Amino acid sequence: MKTGIYFETEAEIVSRKVEAEDIVSCVLKAEKTADTFKPGQFITVQVTAKNLSVPVLRRPFAISSVDGDKIEFIFHVAGRGTDILKESIKNGRTLKILGPLGNGFDTGDLSKKKLLIAGGIGIAPIKSLLEYYDAKGKPAVLLWGNRTAGGFFDTDHYSSRSSKFVKATDDGSEGFSGNVVDALESGEVTSGSDLSEFDIFAVGPEPMMRAVSSYLDGMGLECQVSLETPMACGMGVCQGCAVQKKDGSGYLLVCKDGPVFFSSKVKL
Repeated sequence: MKTGIYFETEAEIVSRKVEAEDIVSCVLKAEKTADTFKPGQFITVQVTAKNLSVPVLRRPFAISSVDGDKIEFIFHVAGRGTDILKESIKNGRTLKILGPLGNGFDTGDLSKKKLLIAGGIGIAPIKSLLEYYDAKGKPAVLLWGNRTAGGFFDTDHYSSRSSKFVKATDDGSEGFSGNVVDALESGEVTSGSDLSEFDIFAVGPEPMMRAVSSYLDGMGLECQVSLETPMACGMGVCQGCAVQKKDGSGYLLVCKDGPVFFSSKVKL
């Protein structure tokens, strides 16, 4: 879904929550962003400390949910920038954001079954898509993989909005024992239905998306993936987030042409 409408907003922090170890969610009041958002789009957040930008570049985060005039984003605290952001959310009252940016998911024909696959924090953009289909009366099958059981959070929310919710862990500590491709191969996720009956979406670490795409490609199928990459502007000006086309004919920009792509179009 393409859009060219975005807003810079000093958004009020409505709530914040530590969802799991090093995973934080934040709800902001941002009416214009909420009104124009499509599942799969993102915002960039200005991270500041002591009234200085640290780092200078905005940080991109998927919008994970919209409720009225409020938006949510979820992030993994994995470095200096996100650690500062966590403290800003804890102690501050507003965040400066730009969005919604990028092109979201092609939500397709509602008559077709939907399979949503998340790996780790990839649940963030998948959450918005799950809620979209639930609101349309078309609950999707959700497969969420993590390394251990400690990676899951707010599972009642996801279970209540999906037609089937399968958890998978690499170490077997919860749900299916194995990764998401193992779970797909088992047939447990789709209850024996052929994968060709589904529109398929996969978001997570790049190796996971590559593995899912390769598995589907072997059956002549494709999925939609949402890519993450460092961005300077988030609007296609700096050309810093290029990803190679799968046919080798050139490059696409994750921020402007994506972040969502069909797996047949980009090299993972």
